[in-house]
Amino acid sequence: MSRFGMAWRAFWGLLRSPELAARWAAFLSAPAAPAAPAVPTPSAATVVSEPSSASADAAVFTLVLLQREGRLVDFLQEPLEGFSDAQVGAAARQIQADCRRVLQKVFGVEPLRQEAEGSEVTIPAGFDARHVRLSGSAHVEPPCTGILRHRGWRATRADLPQRHPGLDPRLICPAEVDVGG
Repeated sequence: MSRFGMAWRAFWGLLRSPELAARWAAFLSAPAAPAAPAVPTPSAATVVSEPSSASADAAVFTLVLLQREGRLVDFLQEPLEGFSDAQVGAAARQIQADCRRVLQKVFGVEPLRQEAEGSEVTIPAGFDARHVRLSGSAHVEPPCTGILRHRGWRATRADLPQRHPGLDPRLICPAEVDVGG
């Protein structure tokens, strides 16, 4: 069973069973057991990561945060053919909320334009073409009016947490192996 499918069944099981929900709450509030020391096994197949640029590392780390907090990569990579639209929609709603929190916390995402989409806006002469993309009758020169189709987005900051230097900068999420049953 895929992790998405397992998470889906767990979600509905917790929702339907007060007893299971109480056991889950107790599990979450219990102190974490100390992790067993990892036993590294050297291998000829071990690949050393290539050094990468800071911007590429930051891009991958953004995926790390969206995966860790919202399971976005799992959701996007999961084949959805076996799930109903209602199941996908319910999962997407939670993923959207979790990923939105990451965007707000790390990037302070806000709309570029304050007007409502679908409203008429005026584009002045000398407008910043980096912030507004004109479509439709491209031969029209500003000043002009048009219908706002998308408000645009801007990051007010980029506060990525520090990443441990010993981690693989290209790793989004490690593989998980259950060895204890």
